[in-house]
Amino acid sequence: MNDSALQSTKREMQRLLVSRPFWLATVAAALLLGLTGPFGTYHALSLPLRLTYWALVGVATYLAGYGLVSLLANLHGRGRTRHPLFWAAYGAIAGLPVALIVWALNAALFGRAAAPALPELTGLTMAVSAIVSVVVALSERQIGAAAAKQLSSQQPASMENQDVATPPAENGRADPTRQRPKILDRLPPEQRGRLSHMSMQDHYVDVRTDLGGALVLMRFSDAIAETAGVDGLQIHRSHWIARAMAEGPARINGKPAVRMLDGSVLPVSRSYIDVARAAGLA
Repeated sequence: MNDSALQSTKREMQRLLVSRPFWLATVAAALLLGLTGPFGTYHALSLPLRLTYWALVGVATYLAGYGLVSLLANLHGRGRTRHPLFWAAYGAIAGLPVALIVWALNAALFGRAAAPALPELTGLTMAVSAIVSVVVALSERQIGAAAAKQLSSQQPASMENQDVATPPAENGRADPTRQRPKILDRLPPEQRGRLSHMSMQDHYVDVRTDLGGALVLMRFSDAIAETAGVDGLQIHRSHWIARAMAEGPARINGKPAVRMLDGSVLPVSRSYIDVARAAGLA
């Protein structure tokens, strides 16, 4: 399996797990469903058990569905999965493990005889998961576009990276064609935020910003060249970081690494350790 897809999915899951809106929505849903007790749970379970049951169902199924949808999208390449039908298909596939989770929880709690029939449950969860996948994808797209628009309106004369200096043109004015690193033009518009880091993944480069990122088919050396103007450094033959988006030194299995502001931890190879140390990142 493509390591880049696994790493990208892992980062997305890590961001989800520390997302305040996710946990607020989970608590709200558990309270609503626990108090109303749909699908016969009102009479079958006491209030504490109903709250626990719906919290488990909500967290387990959403994490499983979101994780599988993200993995499928990363395997295909997020830049090529813009149509809602892609997300519906991913969601339908993710409905398979979601159905198994729901069936297993019901079987454990009520007994296998009382658990819903797996074929009917699978069909229902695949349909619901497909709809949820499309809704979440479209919502994230709109949120990203709104954030990018807000960033653009707040910093009309600056680059996405605050530490990037815009070179003056011959008349002494800023050159509008150099208002951001060229590599950002290869990303979907809603993901063109502040450049954070890039990682080589097979024939692709995983370009990450504070608004997301995507896999770009190009050579890593060419991608680094297109960061011209950004204060960054290469810390590994497969990793490049923007200095302003680095949080500080870290360790991976006792070896030097750099922790980024988005929570990613990238290894520092021996060939680049001196450069990282000079930057205060190792």
